[in-house]
Amino acid sequence: MRTKVFWSAATLSVILLGVVSIRTVDAAGATVEEQLIKMENDWADSYVKRDPSFVQKITTDDFMFVGPDGNVLNKGDYVKGITGDTTFTAFKITSLKVRVYGDSAVVIGIATIAAKTKGEDESGDYSFTDVFVKQKGEWKAASGQATPVAKDQATE
Repeated sequence: MRTKVFWSAATLSVILLGVVSIRTVDAAGATVEEQLIKMENDWADSYVKRDPSFVQKITTDDFMFVGPDGNVLNKGDYVKGITGDTTFTAFKITSLKVRVYGDSAVVIGIATIAAKTKGEDESGDYSFTDVFVKQKGEWKAASGQATPVAKDQATE
């Protein structure tokens, strides 16, 4: 009987922990998924607004970014790049998928941008992956990566 009670309690605990972790909410009532989706969209807006303060605030001190060209940037260089040579006139995020693992999360999506670097058109679709960690109660981006989506050969 004691074993049966133990396993019933253990099973109930696992179920409840799963429900709590999936539906964790902030003070405003937003789930983790909703918080991260908002952060991603605000991050996209910061490119168009050329506002490095947002990126400075939401990234960890050791943030690293792998750009579409394969170059790796540290936080300082990444933040400076927001007001650098590339000018964004549009940055729309679609197909977001958020996976939460306790105090870390992975967000994968597609960004459709309109941008130019020194007159060269950089517009197109880019798939991206961002990794978030919870530090002192706040979600912070620890790393990011963007890759151009290959154009469909049949439509060219």
